[in-house]
Amino acid sequence: MFLATIELSPDGSVILIDEFENSLGVNCLDTLTEDLLVNYRDLQFIITSHHPYIINNISPAYWKIVTRKGGVIQVNNAADFHISKTRQKAFIDLINVLEEFPQGIS
Repeated sequence: MFLATIELSPDGSVILIDEFENSLGVNCLDTLTEDLLVNYRDLQFIITSHHPYIINNISPAYWKIVTRKGGVIQVNNAADFHISKTRQKAFIDLINVLEEFPQGIS
């Protein structure tokens, strides 16, 4: 379903995909992730995911980390939390950020 939405969306569209990995087999995560990063026209994607493969294969330079403390919600870049630019360490750094926000992080 979401592939059809992407293909039929006009250039300049913003596409929101919540929990990107849901209903996708492990065997296609790599291909679809790469396609979103490289092959799509003038489209902007806002993707949420908790899947290590997805997080590890999208550069932290593209991350926006949404945090909540009480009623205050903030959107930050990965660099604001000093998350490593190397993908291997970035996932661990992200987990450490999660521990700082027990009320929630998106």
